Amino acid sequence: MEALFDELPDVVFFIKDAEGRYAVVNQTLADRCAHGAKGALVGKLPREVFPAELGRHYERQDAAVLQSGRVVSRQLELHIYPSGGTGWCLTTKRPLRSADGRVCGVAGISRDINAPSRKSRGYAELASALERMRTHFAGSLRIEDLARLAGISVYQFEQRIQRLFLMPPLQLLHKLRIEEATRQLRETARSLSEIAHAIGYCDQSAFTRHFSKFTGITPGKFRALHCRRETADGGG
Repeated sequence: MEALFDELPDVVFFIKDAEGRYAVVNQTLADRCAHGAKGALVGKLPREVFPAELGRHYERQDAAVLQSGRVVSRQLELHIYPSGGTGWCLTTKRPLRSADGRVCGVAGISRDINAPSRKSRGYAELASALERMRTHFAGSLRIEDLARLAGISVYQFEQRIQRLFLMPPLQLLHKLRIEEATRQLRETARSLSEIAHAIGYCDQSAFTRHFSKFTGITPGKFRALHCRRETADGGG
């Protein structure tokens, strides 16, 4: 299984033991988090691999699977790697069970989400609606209005967005907002409240809640993490 997942550069694969430590990883995860060395990850907790705030978020997610036996299915996440790079993924985690039925570990994958090409099948039909989402995501967009703009039913619109972007329209809208938020957190000195209103959230609390849901850390911690990296790299 590990060898098969090594052949998928856009998929992270891992198995963790009952303590949440990495037991098996594929080459993609090693390349992104350990300069290609799988052995540098095996036996470690996420907090020892990722920035501490992110690591603890992943550990809480693992603990919930280990304790409840429930599956985390296709959860949209913005991953922040030790190198400072980011990437949107759909993460699935499943409990591993021993012969007597006890949960003894977690197996998971995170599949990269790449923006579809304008030449992708079905893109042209949605082009006007997608442009409206990209340019007006901070406003009050209604799925009904976007579907009407595309000239199709709400059901058809939702199905085609899901097929192209691997997520429903509402998640795509949040993705657009969070992407702009990360840009402003990195490149501007705007307050969190100003950013919240600029990207379409009613207040800083709603912004923080959604940002934390998709990234695992608060906007303030994301900004601090970026500033620490700039300082370490000799930036201002």
